[in-house]
Amino acid sequence: MPRQNISFGYAFEDTYGYARAVRVGDQVFVSGTTARPPELGGDAYVQAKGALAIIADALAQAGAGMQHVVRTVVYAIDMADTQQIARAHSEAFDQVRPASTLVQVAGLTPSAARVEIEVTAIVCD
Repeated sequence: MPRQNISFGYAFEDTYGYARAVRVGDQVFVSGTTARPPELGGDAYVQAKGALAIIADALAQAGAGMQHVVRTVVYAIDMADTQQIARAHSEAFDQVRPASTLVQVAGLTPSAARVEIEVTAIVCD
């Protein structure tokens, strides 16, 4: 089964040795994703929306879409941001309803990030 790595050319991809997304067969795995400037300077809602836009782009490059997402894992710096993050997540996945986990963490990279999201998708059309 062929493997497709999707890279966005961020310096940390080479430094850390990872791909933004990997597709193997009908499965797509998108790495933990944070917002980029200017969204990175926003609140948790703006950051989550920015991360989800990057995820949607990675999925598209892998021949998938948000409708194929079956699981999300969301990492938050502050659980007080839960409602803002949930709003962005619901806007992206309201009709899809993937399995999801929300975890509080001590820190993210970059340090301005308030939320990081990773997804798994299965292309089943």
